[in-house]
Amino acid sequence: MSFLKNIVDDSKDAIVYVMPIDPQESNNTDFKIVYANVAAHTLLVSSKNTLVDHTIAEIEKLSLIEGLQNALQEVFESQEQVNIPLYAALAEQTGYTYATLKGNGEGVVLTFLFNIENDILKTNAGFLESANDKRIINEQELAGIINNSVLDSFNNIICYVKPTYDANGEIEDFKIEYINNRMVEITREEPSLIIGKTLLEYYPQNSTNGVLQLLKDCYTTEENVEFLRQYHFNDEDFWFSNRAIKMNDGIMLFSKDVSREKEYEEQLFVQNRLLTEAESVASIGSFRWNLAKTDVKYSDNVYRLFGYEPNEFESNYERLLSFVHVNDVERVKKGFRDAREHKGRTDLVFRIVTKTKEIKYLNTIGECFKKDVNWYMVGVIRDVTQQIEIESNLQARNAELKRTNSDLEAFNRVASHDLQEPLRKIQMFISRLSEEEKGRMNQKSQGYLEKVKSSSDRMRNLINNLLSYSKVEEVVELPKSVNLNDILDNVLDDLGERINELKAQISADDLPIVNGVQFQLEQLFTNLISNSLKYIKPNTKTNIQIKSTIISKNELPQELSLSNDVYVKLQFLDNGIGFEAQYEKKIFEIFQRLHGKNEFTGTGLGLSICKKIVESHNGAIMAKGKPNVGAEFIVYLPVLI
Repeated sequence: MSFLKNIVDDSKDAIVYVMPIDPQESNNTDFKIVYANVAAHTLLVSSKNTLVDHTIAEIEKLSLIEGLQNALQEVFESQEQVNIPLYAALAEQTGYTYATLKGNGEGVVLTFLFNIENDILKTNAGFLESANDKRIINEQELAGIINNSVLDSFNNIICYVKPTYDANGEIEDFKIEYINNRMVEITREEPSLIIGKTLLEYYPQNSTNGVLQLLKDCYTTEENVEFLRQYHFNDEDFWFSNRAIKMNDGIMLFSKDVSREKEYEEQLFVQNRLLTEAESVASIGSFRWNLAKTDVKYSDNVYRLFGYEPNEFESNYERLLSFVHVNDVERVKKGFRDAREHKGRTDLVFRIVTKTKEIKYLNTIGECFKKDVNWYMVGVIRDVTQQIEIESNLQARNAELKRTNSDLEAFNRVASHDLQEPLRKIQMFISRLSEEEKGRMNQKSQGYLEKVKSSSDRMRNLINNLLSYSKVEEVVELPKSVNLNDILDNVLDDLGERINELKAQISADDLPIVNGVQFQLEQLFTNLISNSLKYIKPNTKTNIQIKSTIISKNELPQELSLSNDVYVKLQFLDNGIGFEAQYEKKIFEIFQRLHGKNEFTGTGLGLSICKKIVESHNGAIMAKGKPNVGAEFIVYLPVLI
């Protein structure tokens, strides 16, 4: 029993054995302390005075534990185990969180246990703590007071093994002499089924995983051995942190289940690996800086951003500044100085010169926080070189676009005034000449005059259409709810003379309400219907149909990239001369004409204007045609429902 004495005396769990003052009395009010280990004395008395022979009521800290006396009486009578929480002050001061009471023959074993959750980081630090001031008790006294059930209150697996020898006197295995009941939680086997077996009989892998050799070394050298190993029981994997101690003629093995910690460790490894990969892909790195010091801790990718391998240069503030472009050094110093003084946020973009003399733009974002008495800054360093270059190119393109828009505005001024004014005079003098010289000009001269008049009319139409095209996106009027039925009525009224002249038949479905600019939508309908009234087949009665269908985004043609959920599909169909399929997209290009100017009037801008109007309303327009069969123009507009 000498190993048992050492275990109990050296345990960091406080162990006290008490016996009732009068075992025959069923309503005992107090218990006498028969034994207490070193940890119990440290916990319960402030001096080196012994606890032994004192009653529970005489020990102040024990008397403050609510319900302890009643619990002791209950456990003594039932010989079962009860857990009771310690009073708050004692738990907070010592780290012990609850006491386990377990009946043991003529008394009760009282064990104060550490908070395992708070102690979890000490997993690999060992399970025994030596003490200089030990109360000496011989093993006969200890054996008479307490039996092996004390070890069952421990949170670790405790196993005592003795060596077995081969014919040559060499250690070949270790026989299990004792194991506490904590093993049941892992293997689901009672200790009685394990005791008596050797380590290799019970778990053959102890030979291949190196445990057997470690125990041999511990026994022969009498040096404590600590190791971490994985075991497999009942289709589950377990990790144990182990400590082997040479004790008398055997080895005491303490094993703590750290499977959860190992799982957390593996998860942390995976997360760190993912973070490292993510930093590399995103061209970012991270840092942590104790503001009271100059050293800065960088992630591996920070070094790579500077063109180096991890840890290739000194990780401190001054070394960082040595990479900064000479024109940005003072600004960077000021940014970090302000952040350190005010404990605020820093967000800097600056240039660096890498190991290969390449110039990069970096964005550093840091946040300050306080831990204990120290202030820290944590943050990220991001390579924004490509972003800066893109923004620079974008600014250059924007400047070019502004110049282009300025030229277009100048053209609009010229077209609206400088070109139209002489054109009005040309048309005015042509009109006067035609009236005053009517009847005096010969037929040939009259023909020349008509051609001049026709050309000037075409020029006026062209200028007006160009102005309309260029100003579609400059509309000041805000979109509003527009009833397309009203739009159609207005357009048919305006085109009434041409419709009557051709005796054209126009039919339309009931049209929905959309969000748009009314005069632009009227221009859209006018251009599309006028187009059908223009390109008619000879000796054929013109027939125009306008169909309306509400569709969802999923029903749109695949080639269209529109964002709204619901659209109206408008189909303008006619039975005119149509066009070849190869022109279905080309027909919307500016100045695009499919016929000669002498065959049909027009400037080639009408359908281009339609396309621009539809797109300004977040819609799309398409065309289909067959020669001598007809044309179909399909308009998709977001609809209000």
